[in-house]
Amino acid sequence: MPRGRKDELRVGPSLRGRFVLSMTASLTLVLSIAGLALYGAAREIAQNAKDDALASATLLALDPPTFEAVGTTAVEHKSGVKIFPVLYGDSKRPGTVYNFARIGASGKTRSSQVLVSGQREVGSEILGLMVGMMLLVLVVGAGVALWVAGQVVRPINLLVDDVRQIAKGNLDHHTSARGGGAEVALLARSIDRMTTELSQAQGAQVELSIREREMGLASGVREALLPLVTPLVEGFDLGGAFLGSDEFGGDFHDFLELGDGRVGLLVCDVGGTGIPAALIGATARSYMRSELVRGEDVLASMHRINRWLVGDVRRGMYVTALYVLLDPTTASAEVVCAGHKIPLLRYVAEDGKLRVVHPEGIALGFDKGPVFERRLEVQVVTLAPGDRLVLTNSAPVRLANEDGVELGEKNLFSRILKHAPLDTTTFLKSLRRDLERFVGDVTMPLDVSLVTISREG
Repeated sequence: MPRGRKDELRVGPSLRGRFVLSMTASLTLVLSIAGLALYGAAREIAQNAKDDALASATLLALDPPTFEAVGTTAVEHKSGVKIFPVLYGDSKRPGTVYNFARIGASGKTRSSQVLVSGQREVGSEILGLMVGMMLLVLVVGAGVALWVAGQVVRPINLLVDDVRQIAKGNLDHHTSARGGGAEVALLARSIDRMTTELSQAQGAQVELSIREREMGLASGVREALLPLVTPLVEGFDLGGAFLGSDEFGGDFHDFLELGDGRVGLLVCDVGGTGIPAALIGATARSYMRSELVRGEDVLASMHRINRWLVGDVRRGMYVTALYVLLDPTTASAEVVCAGHKIPLLRYVAEDGKLRVVHPEGIALGFDKGPVFERRLEVQVVTLAPGDRLVLTNSAPVRLANEDGVELGEKNLFSRILKHAPLDTTTFLKSLRRDLERFVGDVTMPLDVSLVTISREG
């Protein structure tokens, strides 16, 4: 991770480095020019002061005036020349006397002195020059600092404008900062990455919102698909159970009470999941209830339902149906299977075995009529005391445990056989408990519909 951070900074010199380098280079140039100018001006002042002193000394040497020393202390130069201030002439003008005395070879003292008029204020001139030069350096330095600050601040201002655009909701905007050092480049890159992540998060939020609305609608449709009441049939024990999952679909089961006392048991599978499957399930249930409760010939009713449903089901969608029409007076039932994968399961109390009833037929919505009507058939079964019929959708056999192993038909059938002698309420509770234990702690992955009826002994 640290290596990645270093790589990100290798986009140019740092902001601090650019600032120090720019200021150092600029001030070095300014100070160099100022130093050369100051040196030249000071040299000229010194030369002028020397020329003035020599000129005045030459003039005063032609006609030496009288003078008197100011003070008693003289300054001795390293050459031996003594320097002391004096006042000369009638007007007592200030001057400086340079005196040198030595003993010659003859033993006599030889003395030389030079009077220079006045004292030029060379120091004040140089001080004024330095003050002026310093002011010039400050002005130029301030200009350089403003220029460097502009180079640094400009990309930051561009980033501020970029952030304002992003804050207004323009998540497609990209930073336009250029220059400003590695820190600014890294900040621009981070802002772009943040914008991309915000855009992705916004898209995910929209998808989640759509998904939540779909789930809410599908949940409402699913609740509407479930039967409100379970019919009471004399001599028979009837019941149903539904195990809901988070993966909404259109699978449903229903009970139909016909006017002549017969009762219909229906379980349907709908291809697909989500809103489309739920709507197809709702449409199929509406068609089936309105047609099957009329109590006419079962095959003719299914033919009409298929023709109606073909126009409403888009290509690739389908509805399978397992329908049992029970006549309590004869304890016989007509069975129709329209492409349903799980057959009708019949428990025979006499021998304690489980048998399957699986009439021929294809799913509703696949064919406009001829093939569907030719393939569909009806079987009739009779229930003896203690016998049980079980209808289910395909979900139970596709349930997987925590290891990913599916339950399968064999294991489902063995569990149904185990609990079949129980009363319907206990049978459904036991079977439901077995399915939940098989799945484990995870949420039920599929919607499970269970319908059963048994003849009382």
